Amino acid sequence: MFTLLASLFIGTLFAEALFNEALSPPELATWAFPFVGTLLGAFLAFKYLGIDEAVKREELRAGAINRAILVLVSQVNYLSTVKAELFKDNDSPEQVSNLRAFPNPPSSHIRQRVEELVFLVELGESGLIMALEREQRRYDDCLLHLNIRNDLLFDVIHPLVARTGIMGKPITLEQFKSVLGEMNYGRWEVATHNVCQAVPSSLESIPALIGRLCDTGKKLFPRRTFIGIADIPKARIE
Repeated sequence: MFTLLASLFIGTLFAEALFNEALSPPELATWAFPFVGTLLGAFLAFKYLGIDEAVKREELRAGAINRAILVLVSQVNYLSTVKAELFKDNDSPEQVSNLRAFPNPPSSHIRQRVEELVFLVELGESGLIMALEREQRRYDDCLLHLNIRNDLLFDVIHPLVARTGIMGKPITLEQFKSVLGEMNYGRWEVATHNVCQAVPSSLESIPALIGRLCDTGKKLFPRRTFIGIADIPKARIE
């Protein structure tokens, strides 16, 4: 549109000047070339500025998708460590000898910044934002269950076990129940069961969401590279 209007304007000036014999053709050329050059330069400047802005916008949006994937990878790494420790040497959730607490992961690595992904709504991928929100709540539930278990360990179980002198000693499940008492053992059983249900469930769903994010990123921004499920060590997601 800009080029068309400029061409019409210049053509009109040429026609009027020639028709009225106000300027000779060489004079017209001398006058018009700088004017055309200025218009062309301005047009190219605006065009390349628009291209540069589009490239920057694409880079920011692709980076937001990769950051969301990195948060999920961090969550997988942490939960994999928890699962390996919980089920170490025994597949039973009630493993008596496994009485260690789990430190919380760094807070900067566990929160999704979904506000950076609002552009997905404009691109028809709002369902992906909802999926990220759901997965974040599932991960938060894992941390909640772990914190409940940790509090029970520190406030109840460790003091009781230390008082009876069996800390670190191999004991049977019945002995463990006897030391804790029926109520405390019931609380421990529920807390451990919740952790052993929540952690494997998230470890199953998070890799699937990583795959969705990666595929969506490649579809929307085919020139960019995205972290995929293949970049996570297999041992972390089994």
